This record gives sequence, C-alpha cells and structure tokens, in this order.
Amino acid sequence: MAAEKDLENGQPSSADSSRSRLPGTGEEEEGLEKVSQSNFRNGLHEIAFVWVVTSAHGITQANLGNTIVPIRYIAEGLGVPPYESARQSWFAASYSCTVGGFVLITGRLGDIYGHKNMFLAGWLWTAIWSTASGFAKDEIQFDIFRAMVGIGPSIMMPNAAALLARAWNQQWKKNLAFVVFGAIAPAGFVIGAAWGAGITETGVRWEWIYWSMAIVTALYAAVSWWVIPETGGMNHFHSIGFDVPGSVTGVAGLALIFIALNGGSTFGWDQPKCGIMLGIGVLSLVLFCWIETKVKEPILPMSLFKSPTFVAVAVSLCLGWMSFGMFQFYFPHFVMEFRGESGLMAALQILPVFPTGIIAALSAVYLLSRVSGYMIFGLSMLCFSLGQLMFALTPVDQSYWQMSFPAILIITFGPDLSFACGSLIASDTLKPEQQGVAGSFVSTIINYSIALGLSLAVNIEKGVDPDGTKMLEGFRAAWFFGAGCAALGMVMTAISYKGMSKKHEH
Repeated sequence: MAAEKDLENGQPSSADSSRSRLPGTGEEEEGLEKVSQSNFRNGLHEIAFVWVVTSAHGITQANLGNTIVPIRYIAEGLGVPPYESARQSWFAASYSCTVGGFVLITGRLGDIYGHKNMFLAGWLWTAIWSTASGFAKDEIQFDIFRAMVGIGPSIMMPNAAALLARAWNQQWKKNLAFVVFGAIAPAGFVIGAAWGAGITETGVRWEWIYWSMAIVTALYAAVSWWVIPETGGMNHFHSIGFDVPGSVTGVAGLALIFIALNGGSTFGWDQPKCGIMLGIGVLSLVLFCWIETKVKEPILPMSLFKSPTFVAVAVSLCLGWMSFGMFQFYFPHFVMEFRGESGLMAALQILPVFPTGIIAALSAVYLLSRVSGYMIFGLSMLCFSLGQLMFALTPVDQSYWQMSFPAILIITFGPDLSFACGSLIASDTLKPEQQGVAGSFVSTIINYSIALGLSLAVNIEKGVDPDGTKMLEGFRAAWFFGAGCAALGMVMTAISYKGMSKKHEH
C-alpha cells in the first residue's frame, strides 16, 4: 500500500527511486515506457503475475499462522512443557523479528541486484530454512531456524512492492494490485493457521508443517522465474553503494534487544546476560544512528527523524502493531485452552479477518481522499485498542458470537487503516528522495513491532502467572497491555494531529 500511495501522490516509491537514477535522455525514458507497456503477453499473464507477487505477503503471514495455532504440538515435539508459553513465544516472535529487521537491507539489495532476482532468492531462502526447521532437534535449533526463515519474507516483501510498482503504466492497475497485496495478508494468516492445525490434528508429524511450506515456496520460486518478466526495469542492476557497517549494527541492535526482552521471561531478569544483551543492543542502535550520519548511501537517513510528525507516526504504528501481535498469538490459544476448541476450529473463528481485511483495505482507499489523515489513523488505533479490551473482558463460557466475533471484526480494521494512512502521512512530511526508504522503514516497524509486542506481553503474562496456575489471568494481563499500547498510539496521534490533517486526492 505504501508504494501505491506514493505513486498516487506523484512521488517516487522505492521502486521508482531506482528509475530516477537511470542515466539518459527523455528519449530513453520514453523507450522505457514503451517497454513497460509490453511487459505481459496477455491478460492471463497479468493475473498470474499479480497472483505470484502478492502471494509473498500471504506466505509471510502464513508462516506466522502455521506456527501460532499448532504451537502446543510443536512444543511437545521439541520437549517444551505446555505451560511454558514464554519459551513457546520464541517460535513465532523470532520469525517476526527477522522479517522486520532485514527489510531495509533487502530493499536496497533489490535496487542493486535486480528486484526479480532478489524476489526469487527470497522464495528459495524460505524453502531452504523451512526444510531445516522440520529437522530441528531441540527448541534452540528451532528458534534459530525460524529466525532464518524470516529473512526470506524480508527479502520478498520490498521487492514484491517494487515489482508491482513497475509492472504497469496504468495507475488503476497499480492501485488494484496493491489493494490485493494488502488484503491478502489476513487471508494468509488464516490459511497458515488452518494449514498447521490440519497437519497436526490429523496425526501427521508436526515437521510436515515446514516441509510442506518448503515444497510450496520452492514451487513459487519456479513459477516466479517463469511469470515475472525481465522488461520494464523489473530486473535492472544499479551501481549504487551499500551501507555495510550500518546494516550490521542496525540488524545486530534490533536482534539483541529482541533476544534480551524475550529472554527475560525465559531466563529471568536476574540473569546478567539479559541486561548485557539489552545494553549492547541499545549501544549498537546508537552506533547505527551515528554511522548513518556519516556514510554516503545510508540505509536509513537520520534526516527522516527531523519531522516530528514522522516520528509520531512511527511510534504510533509501533504501538498499534505491537497490540495486533498480541491478538494474533493469544486469541487462538484462548479459544483452544479455555473453550476446548480444536486448532482447526480456532482457525475457523479467526476466518472473519479475511473478508474484513478486504473491506478495511477498500475503506482506506475510499476514506483517504475524503477524511483528514489523523482521523483515519486515530480510528485505526481505536480499533486496535477496543479490540484488545474486548478480548480482555470476554468471559470464558460466553458464546463466540457475543464478544469474540465483534472484537475480531473491530481489531481487523486496525492494520489496513494504519498501514495505508501511516504510509501516506509519512510521505507528506518527507522529501521525494526519502519516500522509498520511508516505505521500507514503515514495513520494518510493522513486522518488528509484532515480535517486540509479543516479547513484552510474555513478560507481563509471566509476571502474573509465574508457575502456570493462572494462565487466564496472564492472558488477560497481556490483552490489557495491548489495549494500553494502542491507546497510547491514539494519544500520539492527537498530539501530532496538525501534521496528519491532509486529505489525499486520487
């Protein structure tokens, strides 16, 4: 959605920024446009292209759902006790951490080595490490392999957006493709949840969750090689610099902070290693910020943060998506643990996120040209907060249709409204040459925040339920925390409303 909205405003996205670096005259630009018009052989080729490229977003979420719902089976196979939710949370959070932590780097690599090439590499990387995940012998191996899997979607996502942005000259086709790209994410999570539950609850070994994912992603790599054209600048190579020290310190800092926060609930905060890792992680991010002011081609220019509105949007997005990650993890387990439902039934109960996500994506497109940005962004934070609050107050013995179903409908509006509106508000406050990196940074915030929120929620849950005897109270505490995070996002939006007041004409 970010790339789509940048294009609507006449500003270059991450994909278009590479075009602006192409040397040549107006005649060469005209030639590029003619090539772009002939990217596809026919309508069927176009449909196949959209399906393959947007599936990257669906598979990204499927890799989360296929672990969260059958997590008890996976834990049993790895020797993790069922009441050790803090240790089990690593299975999901380690994946989201690397999805978010590597996006800025992989978007730049696509500019250098070609977006199609990097997109194919993302599918193959996911296949390789999904295979390894199925062969993990203990939880530490599994956590590491899951983190490695997450690098694959981080490669695919920014390059998928670039491919969609470059595929057509017709704006309406780009808009439609990006609506599909955004709306397919909730469907991917539901499919992944049913995928994992279906395998484990039919008696098949849990390892086949990941081996089957490896087969699917390998097939996607083969189809992508055949379907994605080489024309229209979709696989151009560019001789631009790559910020190695910034990449290393930035990723290391994010990873160490995540490990420290998630490890606190597992190892105990009285252990010095958690404090040491947290301190080194913070220092790595400080060093990263300093490096970005010195290198010629920074992956995240510090000038972005001169805009108070951009900072407010970034913090609010982080708070909202932290909250959403708690919903994704805790609601299926609430249904299974306290209502006695199967994993497949839990997947069925979160199915409404799919049609609601489509409605939310279309609503964002409609509202952005008619309502001030801060109202839409504030509404997204309200949806995050109200949904979590309803989950926290839902009685165990109550019917699904009374509070759980409405809460799912409400909270599902948060992601699409915040993503579309937050990306646009950020683009309004930045220079044209900063649009691409800002879009990648928004993706980093969203994916890393899911891991960060889950890490903090598990610490709160563990504090309320240290010995596994107060699981329901622990779940409710995590949900109340999620509601508070999103409420703080609303406060940030209210404080910075003047910078978010612009409407966006189509």
